[in-house]
Amino acid sequence: MNEEAVVTAPAKTCEGCRDIKRERARVLAAGDVQEAAALTTAMGVHLRVTHEYP
Repeated sequence: MNEEAVVTAPAKTCEGCRDIKRERARVLAAGDVQEAAALTTAMGVHLRVTHEYP
């Protein structure tokens, strides 16, 4: 193993991410692709605002 390698614990999923993912899975299972698309957009906004993701 590379001496410079760093082992880190997996990051905990934030509650907002988890909720959006669960709701998106639920609406996809119900066949609501428009709501699933809206939730995909909501996840993008959440990532940028909450997690400062580029």
